[in-house]
Amino acid sequence: MEQRSSRDGRQAEHSATVSLLNLDRPKPHNEEAEVAVLGAMLLSPEAAATGMGMLNFEGAFYRAAHQTLFSAICELCSGKTGDSGVDVVVLSDHLERTGRLDEVGGRSYIMQLMDSVPTAAHIEHYAQIVRQNAILRRIIGACTDMVQKCYDTDEDVQVLLDDVEQKIFDVAGMNQSKDVQQIKDLMVDAIEYLDKLSNQDASVLGLRTGYDFDRLITGLRPGELFVLAARPSIGKTALALNMASNIALSAEHPGVGFFSLEMPAQQLVLRMICGLAKVSLGEFKNRTLSNARWRDTLEACQTLQQANIVIDDTGAIDILELRAKARRMCSKYQTKVIFIDYLQLIQAHVNHNASRENEVAKISGSLKAMAKELNVPVVVLAQLNRMAEQGEKPKLSHLRESGAIEQDADVVALLHREREKQQNMTDDNVGLNSELIIAKNRNGGTGTTEMLFFPKYTRFENKAQIPDSDIPSGV
Repeated sequence: MEQRSSRDGRQAEHSATVSLLNLDRPKPHNEEAEVAVLGAMLLSPEAAATGMGMLNFEGAFYRAAHQTLFSAICELCSGKTGDSGVDVVVLSDHLERTGRLDEVGGRSYIMQLMDSVPTAAHIEHYAQIVRQNAILRRIIGACTDMVQKCYDTDEDVQVLLDDVEQKIFDVAGMNQSKDVQQIKDLMVDAIEYLDKLSNQDASVLGLRTGYDFDRLITGLRPGELFVLAARPSIGKTALALNMASNIALSAEHPGVGFFSLEMPAQQLVLRMICGLAKVSLGEFKNRTLSNARWRDTLEACQTLQQANIVIDDTGAIDILELRAKARRMCSKYQTKVIFIDYLQLIQAHVNHNASRENEVAKISGSLKAMAKELNVPVVVLAQLNRMAEQGEKPKLSHLRESGAIEQDADVVALLHREREKQQNMTDDNVGLNSELIIAKNRNGGTGTTEMLFFPKYTRFENKAQIPDSDIPSGV
């Protein structure tokens, strides 16, 4: 009895939702604008090009006959040469030969289209009305589908959330259209860009990390996936935090997002404070911190407090949840770069029989897709396998668990230092020789940058900027 009551309650709630959605109501459309668009496209080749540029997506027209006519005009225009355009005779013949003439209302309806609009001059206005209504219909369809899935789906809720957010982003992208451009019109901008690039103008460079390897990679650029890989305890988290704080504290103060799957947020903040103030946590534990060093620490805290840095320390986060949170970071906090520590700790929705390589490949591909979708650089840390410790220096082939990481990444940087030779050093005020090897750079050259690592306060510095007295010899 209770089961039937519960089932009846769910059915009543579902019926109420359907009633609220009012699915029988006609969806937004403007038939006059659709007719005007098609008529203008038949009157002028230029109008036809404009219409195709603004409305060449599925479901642009509400009436099926209008969508069929639009598709037929596009088919004819794509196969034509010259500027003769498409007239009633050509269009009617094409529709008749493809068996679609009757479904659009015959030749008489096509003639009515041409008679309905006196001039093609207002094609952009007509097409914009049709486009906006198509977007509204797409939103309604997406929302309806979401509601129905929420009632009926057996999928994991994280999969459903990612699907919902992706559909909203897809609809938002419909409202952005670009016209074709001739190369001669782009040449002035191209020359100006090259001139600024040669002069290291910040306006055309990616986000500057504050390290010498910026010259090799031209900064962290939107839409690119930057992989920072190393063996454990080499300092990749420290370098990532240094890069993040350098970016956030630069003159432009861009927003920085940091996903930490390994360390709690408080520990990351302490590391950033120590790195910026150049103090050691040991000085606090041993109560050896001078008043001057305390002032440096407080100053570092005040500086970091003004930075636009957001941290998510969810452990073993799922890739779908990570992407959803990254979207919200970019939307709410104007995040311009995302750091992830680290790739092999991310979970993925894959078949139970899938190998770990397939899982990592899916994660890597999703991170690259996220960088392109959000148009921000994504810096992801990764582990190297044990083979990296058997040779002199790490290589791309040492990326752990999947060659897809190398394939998806735009830049792969391998952090290296002689850990075994350095572990017996007693002077912790001296920096440890390190190298950042740019092993892959899709849009530039490769090479090696020399750095110094100060484990005392978990900070990397450019070696060229450090006095010789702070540089160890023989390691």
